[in-house]
Amino acid sequence: MNEYQNLLNERQYVAVATKAQFVRIVAGAGSGKTRVLTYRIAYLIGEMGVYPENILAFAFTNKAAGEMKDRAIKLVPHAQAHLRLSTFHSFCARFLRSEIGILGFPSSFTIFDEDDQEKLLKNVAVELEYQKRDPIVKKAFSFIGGHKTEGHYPEDIILPDNAYPEQKECLKMFHLYEQRKTQQMALDFDDLLLRTIEIMERFPHIRTKWANRFLHILIDEFQDTNDVQYKLVKLFMRPETSLYVVGDPDQTIYTWRGANQNIILNFNKDFPLAETIILDRNYRSTQVILDTANRLISHNKKRVPKDLYTKNNLGEKVETEMSFSKDTEASWVVREIEKLKKTKIDFNYGQVAILYRSSYITLPFEKELERNKIPFQIFGGTKFFQRMEVKDVIAYFRLLYNPRDDISFERIINVPRRGIGDTSLATLKVEARRNDLSLYNYIRDIEKYDSELKTKAIVSLSSMVNSLEATRKKLDEKLEAYPSLLNQLVVELGYYDYLSKDDDGDDRLDNVKMLFDDIFNFAKKNPDAPFEEYLEYATLATSQDDINEGNYVSMMTIHVAKGLEFDYVFVIGLNEGVFPSNRSLEEEGYKGLEEERRLCYVAFTRAKKKLFASCNRSYSFVLSSDPIPSRFYKEAGLELPRDKGYNRYQRRDVFDIDDVYDDVIEVVNNTSFANNPPEDNFVDHWVVGDVAIHQKFGEGVVTKVIDDTIIEINFYEHGKKSILAKHFML
Repeated sequence: MNEYQNLLNERQYVAVATKAQFVRIVAGAGSGKTRVLTYRIAYLIGEMGVYPENILAFAFTNKAAGEMKDRAIKLVPHAQAHLRLSTFHSFCARFLRSEIGILGFPSSFTIFDEDDQEKLLKNVAVELEYQKRDPIVKKAFSFIGGHKTEGHYPEDIILPDNAYPEQKECLKMFHLYEQRKTQQMALDFDDLLLRTIEIMERFPHIRTKWANRFLHILIDEFQDTNDVQYKLVKLFMRPETSLYVVGDPDQTIYTWRGANQNIILNFNKDFPLAETIILDRNYRSTQVILDTANRLISHNKKRVPKDLYTKNNLGEKVETEMSFSKDTEASWVVREIEKLKKTKIDFNYGQVAILYRSSYITLPFEKELERNKIPFQIFGGTKFFQRMEVKDVIAYFRLLYNPRDDISFERIINVPRRGIGDTSLATLKVEARRNDLSLYNYIRDIEKYDSELKTKAIVSLSSMVNSLEATRKKLDEKLEAYPSLLNQLVVELGYYDYLSKDDDGDDRLDNVKMLFDDIFNFAKKNPDAPFEEYLEYATLATSQDDINEGNYVSMMTIHVAKGLEFDYVFVIGLNEGVFPSNRSLEEEGYKGLEEERRLCYVAFTRAKKKLFASCNRSYSFVLSSDPIPSRFYKEAGLELPRDKGYNRYQRRDVFDIDDVYDDVIEVVNNTSFANNPPEDNFVDHWVVGDVAIHQKFGEGVVTKVIDDTIIEINFYEHGKKSILAKHFML
């Protein structure tokens, strides 16, 4: 038995040592897929004699790619300098730095993130005589993103004669968006893949050169690959190239942004000789948690059948809760966390995660955690690199490498304040465009032109540009470490002083200092890498890249939690309409339901030791109704508590969850008010159709009950009124 057989289970070893050219690993949650991928890379290098530079591996996030590369290097240390393991976007960015010149772009092109794209599109809207806040801007953003995800540029789109006027306007904005972006020598995220494909398709000698470099291509999270990425992979393949993919069709949760589940499901049709290996032994969760997840996902039809099992303990039962309101659901979660703290040895809050389908439901939970002084952190909100002060500093750095980047210039033109108003900016734009120059280059050479800008504005902007030019010269000389030079630039520009005068100055200063810590660490880990690579990393960072361990409860959407694990997981808001989402069901029908079920499966399988699942009966203004428990309870074989007291008039569950509705118990309040005169109307429960009499508005009929707190009454003489259900005049 060799070393690999000692370190892997039987199926993992088969997956690592296979000689098949095309391999599909269907890896269930917690089955050690990262271990298999990293050991596969090590096996290729150490046992099969493959050179590291002949291996190309893709991961879904920068964080996952970094962790996988670190693990692989520990197994084969000599491969560190040559192993390529990155996300699709990062790989394409590097490819384009080398090859994009053939399309007329400089290698110093800027990568626009979504915020930059939105700002550019708003500028385009203004050019076309719209306002930046007009609804057409949001529609055009979706129009452009949808078409580019499918691999289409505006010249590829032919609208029918009967197309809606808005579609025609969106296409016009798409054309101008691409034109202005190209003038700024910038690419957006979709361009990174599409321009790579364009070069590989149009220039056979470049395709041959790159395809010859790679004998083995490995892809993680293959279930979330989209058509464009799959096309890209095939362009880097020769007849003898091996393709090794790892994924789980049951965890496809990104179809809303282009992921095509059929790619992994039909892999053996694309490659008839492909070997499929199923990893179904779970190392993460208890059998109770796995049984719950298995029962749930078995209701999906589009999947590769498998049942996860474990040799871990059977584990504790899944705790369920149906609370009367959102607040009481939050209180239940906090009480359960406090129980864990009291009863579990070596407990810390970092072992706990609260997961949810949509961010809008978190407010009561945040309040309750704060009230009980439980530390928590919300992930998936504003990413570190999207914070205002971090974006400001990065914008300055981007101008050092691409002076045509008008979006970055506009961002920092008045940061710190330079007395540049909207009128001055509009004048600057007109003059720069008249001379076919970027804003930066026009200011740099403004002495050559007859400008209508005020002298004060010219002096202020010229001083900023001169500082950037001096820093660029020092960077080109490479005599000093770039982290120090960049920090000197920020000091010289007065940005630290500017932040110190802000009400939130301390926090914002700390964020900039954290940015420089990260830059120093990057330079230390990658001594030969140019700073442009760091800018790429900052632009392509995902929400997961911000997640670090700490003694706090983690709150995040399930999409952000993908790939993570926690000892104790609370899945909250398990109500019909919330989870599964009404929008998914309405827009995608059964396909949407299957995706929602996969998302719930992902949530359940994040738990290692214990799973909690909660919902509430509080009226939802989002759903415009009283919510009912999610169908996922019944599908997963979970019972809701029987000992809850609820209004006997509440409607029966349309999904017939017996434990909720068949045994509803009427609450009878026998409290004596002899010594405490009442201040309400003693009506505990209102139902639609009840006749109500108000001392001022007269008689009416109840038309809506909102959380037993507010009722809507249609008064015969005064129309509809919303009134407190306990109001003494009612």
